[in-house]
Amino acid sequence: MDDEEYWGKVSLSDARKRNLLFSIVKGNLLNSFSVTNEYNIKEIKECFYFKKKDIAYYFDCFFIEKKPGKYCLTQDVQKEVTNIIDEHNEVRDKTEDAKMIFIKTFGRFRDECERHSDYNFKKFDQIYQIIQPIILILHWGILPIINKYLMVNSQSIPEDDVLKFYDHYHMLEAILSEINGEGEVMSLQGDNNLEQEMRFSVFSRRWGHKDNYRIKRTIDGWNVSHNSICGDCKKNGEGALFDNLHHDLIFFPEDGVKQALEVLWQEADEMEMGLEELQDKLDQIGNWISKVEKNLGETQPEWVKYY
Repeated sequence: MDDEEYWGKVSLSDARKRNLLFSIVKGNLLNSFSVTNEYNIKEIKECFYFKKKDIAYYFDCFFIEKKPGKYCLTQDVQKEVTNIIDEHNEVRDKTEDAKMIFIKTFGRFRDECERHSDYNFKKFDQIYQIIQPIILILHWGILPIINKYLMVNSQSIPEDDVLKFYDHYHMLEAILSEINGEGEVMSLQGDNNLEQEMRFSVFSRRWGHKDNYRIKRTIDGWNVSHNSICGDCKKNGEGALFDNLHHDLIFFPEDGVKQALEVLWQEADEMEMGLEELQDKLDQIGNWISKVEKNLGETQPEWVKYY
């Protein structure tokens, strides 16, 4: 899980759960749901953007089974959702005016910073003093989905202390993006390419031909099938994939391949990446390994026989 990657006070899992809560709130407002409504799994996915990984790891944090196949929000989550909706309703009529003030103050400041490639700390402090009275209005009026890395890197969840959270240039940029319709959104992107069998082909000098592995992207990493070793591996390939490569004495740039596989996993999870594109990028990594493996054999002095 994502918690393995961050050991601080606020993990990627914490950030995801915060955004899922706000996604439930926004779904309730959009569809005029009652907090006591019952849903099936399909409705939870489509209305609140719970991805397959969310269903696997976070479902019980938000829902309890009311009757077979039907789920409702837990009592604690009902209270949280109700409180957030109350905050939203209290500032709803003030939100548009607050947006205009924000654009004329911080928006202009951001434009100046970009034009002159210069960040004036004193000017930022002055701007924040001006907009501080409307920060709560904007936050509860917009109900923004916050980039997970903003929360992890700042080690804070906005609702723990809203004014303190937004006392930072990048946090205010996130609000400006929301106002401009370019903010973070919840989606089911990535679920379309999960558990789909793909090929991963690499040349082996040991056998003198390409080995074909079967590989699937899973909610936690990859699953690999091969004659020698089958099983799961991390997003970066550590586990069954690397065990196979090491077993067949295939030489490859391990750190680089780790990076490539992890980046590809993240892109496939966060973008609407089709199977053809995912397969193409897996082929690129496989071809890279194959070229390194072949080149090593061709350039190593014959008498060395080390690799």
